[in-house]
Amino acid sequence: MNSEEPEMRHHQHQRHHHKRRRKGWTVTKIILIILGLLIVGGGVFAAKVYKDVNQTAKTVYKAKGKTQNKRKVSEKIDLSQQTPFSILLLGTDTGELGRTEKGRTDTMMLATVNPTTKETNMLSIARDSRVPIVGYGQTAKINAAYAYGGIPMAVNTVQAFLNVPVDYYVLVNMRGLEQLVDAVGGVTVANDLDFTYEGHHFEKGTVNLDGSTALKFSRMRYDDPRGDFGRQLRQQAIVQAVLKKATSINMVTNYNKFLQVLENNMQTNITLKDILKIQRNYGDAMNFKTLQLKGSGQMIDGQSFQVMDPTEVSQMSARLRHQLALK
Repeated sequence: MNSEEPEMRHHQHQRHHHKRRRKGWTVTKIILIILGLLIVGGGVFAAKVYKDVNQTAKTVYKAKGKTQNKRKVSEKIDLSQQTPFSILLLGTDTGELGRTEKGRTDTMMLATVNPTTKETNMLSIARDSRVPIVGYGQTAKINAAYAYGGIPMAVNTVQAFLNVPVDYYVLVNMRGLEQLVDAVGGVTVANDLDFTYEGHHFEKGTVNLDGSTALKFSRMRYDDPRGDFGRQLRQQAIVQAVLKKATSINMVTNYNKFLQVLENNMQTNITLKDILKIQRNYGDAMNFKTLQLKGSGQMIDGQSFQVMDPTEVSQMSARLRHQLALK
């Protein structure tokens, strides 16, 4: 996931129409599912869990900062009224969040959630997409926006690129996946590609992963004909497996370790109050569709970019705006 490593293979390109139905577990749902422990525990234990989850929610909370408002007054979000909303999922790989060195967000996905259509679209944004970086004054790879200007610049750049509002964000240190996997005692995932990465061989079929091998499994991209998209699918598979283990009956009394990992590796502007409203009012929207917007690979000034077709970007923008019920 190092954004500076040389391009070793030419990515095979797919049109954004390519999509696969998945169960759609995302990092955003981690806290939502932990709240389910309230029902399992009951009584005093439930109150203790709520208190701990609330503390974690406060710890990971951080406002977006000064970002451009892409919504009209009439489009203001009201989670109690099931207003469609968007979440920008950003994955960085620089160690614990909060360090001076921000790094690049090599995993970028925009989720649009609509309980009326009963869908959540998950758009994977190619890390090498060549776009104007809003507030920086130059055109560069979209994954550099966070490194140049933090969450505000990343949000503003994605909003300008896709012409949609970014209402919420979730920033995750992808190295935290290693700690999350170990926190739940390892995971089992289905692997559809035989490959070797950083000295470990991953066979096709069911594979058992500890934290170290899970991180390797999620990082490989050059030997995957799907490139970044294939890597993102593997990352989603690991997160899904972690969530399943985290909400198993065996984890009920060991949730504190899991919360601690979240506190060290996650940042978001979603409050616990928002989470509870989403849990209560958006259950019908948890049918996920994975989308992709990917251009053609081009070398420009010695760098490899994904150059987008303006028509395809416009079509994707229209789809996302429709999903958000925007005119």
